[in-house]
Order: sequence, then structure tokens, then C-alpha cells
Amino acid sequence: MAEKNLLNVSISKVDGPVFTGEVVSVQVPGIEGEMTLLANHEAIISPLKEGAITITKEDNSVETFDVTMGTLELSNNQVSILI
Repeated sequence: MAEKNLLNVSISKVDGPVFTGEVVSVQVPGIEGEMTLLANHEAIISPLKEGAITITKEDNSVETFDVTMGTLELSNNQVSILI
């Protein structure tokens, strides 16, 4: 079986973590439009606008988090989102 490429995602608020785990993809409401991030994506830093963060896990289950704004940083398959 082929090894899946995963992203290590951390979504946090000022008062604590919201989600931490490995995911297949994460979709975010970027300031210039929706972005879907996959493993081995180029490094990026982006502000987020109001919308929803949607993560897809290895078992294809989906979790969604509503946000009013935030900041995303992705580097070396590590995604940090502060909302």
C-alpha cells in the first residue's frame, strides 16, 4: 500500500488549541479566495477572512471550523492556523 502524504495541522485560538492532527487536506478562506492545501505544498503565509476551515482526515471524515479571521502559515507539511 502506498504511503499517504499528510499535513500536520494545528488550529488554535488565543486561549488554547482547537484542533491538532494529521490530515489529507485543509481548505481555508484566504483573503484572495479559497485555498486547498495538500502535502508538499509550497511554503505560504496568508491572512484569512471570514468563512470556514475544512479539514479532511485520512479516513475521509471531514471537520469544519467557522472563523471570522485568522492567519495561516505552512512550511514543510506543518500548518499553523491562529484564529
